[in-house]
Amino acid sequence: MCCLCSCGVVAPRFNAHRGLQPFGPENSIASFEAAAKHRVWAIETDFRLTRDSQVVCIHDATLDRTTDGTGKVRDHTLAELRGFRVRPVNTKTVRRQYDYEALSDRQKMIPTMDEYFGICRKGGCVAFVELKEDGGVIALMNEAIRRHKMTGRCVISSSNRALLRAYRESGGKELIHLIFGKIEDLDLLLELGNAAVAFNYPDLGTEIHLEHHGQKIDSLKELVDYCHSLGLKICFRAVDTQEDLEKSLALGIDYLPTNNLW
Repeated sequence: MCCLCSCGVVAPRFNAHRGLQPFGPENSIASFEAAAKHRVWAIETDFRLTRDSQVVCIHDATLDRTTDGTGKVRDHTLAELRGFRVRPVNTKTVRRQYDYEALSDRQKMIPTMDEYFGICRKGGCVAFVELKEDGGVIALMNEAIRRHKMTGRCVISSSNRALLRAYRESGGKELIHLIFGKIEDLDLLLELGNAAVAFNYPDLGTEIHLEHHGQKIDSLKELVDYCHSLGLKICFRAVDTQEDLEKSLALGIDYLPTNNLW
């Protein structure tokens, strides 16, 4: 599979948001393995730090919404977290196709960073990592990328601009991705280099009127083309229906975040 980061854009690619959720709970071994099995372009996840400085894959700072545990992730050791099980959520947005009770106990565990990178490498998928915090996460992630031979096959994303800068300052060279950026963020991304941006337009028919250094941008298609002219990659919100897939392909976005498609 050709990697967007090193080979340029061949075609838009599916990025399984928190794993392929029709086949497993979000950020579970089940959803990651399903994404790899279906050969999606990328598997997206979120990194958080445990009390004993290990990295696990979970979106929230707390366990309550997505697992049968309670409290902050940061207040538990890895061994304690492995005793909890990920639960199925997002039932309003995900077209679930699996029986939770039929999943193995292992598939319901909170994944470690190493398990995630291992699944991505074995499945030939890009690792699309969202940084939620640092406190040592970036250094541990950089070492794991090297250890799992995933150099050139990762995207490092965040809505926190300071974390993306910190990643660059750590020596990280993977494609960075700013979540829900603004037009004025393009200058920062050009400064950091090898960058992408997601704009927060849920309706792909939205009328826009933007300006960047005198360049007027009056449609989402013009926004895509403008970002490409600057050497930036671009996407929008999750593409979960056939209609939005067709609109996204027509716009020419670089990859397709999705909760449902593969």
